[in-house]
Amino acid sequence: MFTAIGFIAIVCLQVFSSGHKHVVVVEENVSLTNENKALTSENKGLKQSVSELKAENQELATDSENMKSLVGQVVGQLDSTNKIVKKIKTELTDEKDKTSRISNGEQFDFVPIKLPVEDDNQR
Repeated sequence: MFTAIGFIAIVCLQVFSSGHKHVVVVEENVSLTNENKALTSENKGLKQSVSELKAENQELATDSENMKSLVGQVVGQLDSTNKIVKKIKTELTDEKDKTSRISNGEQFDFVPIKLPVEDDNQR
């Protein structure tokens, strides 16, 4: 009889122990499920942020290409303008050389002509 009571006690302990372990597993499962839902929600938000960042990155890449194109145009215009400025400088230098060789009249001594004074009576 003592063995029957011991057997029943062992069975009760096993049921109690199994029940406790089951409760722990269920609690961990609930906790992990909640954590999984939170991570899934956070993941969706991150995916949306990544999509927005990719769109912005594409826009910036397009803007960068446009800026490179504009810079190329400006450089071309600057080169063209630089050539024109050099040509104008050359022309001005040539003109300065030509005008410096032209006499300004300093070597001549100009004396005004004196007109004879007429008598007012002879008129």
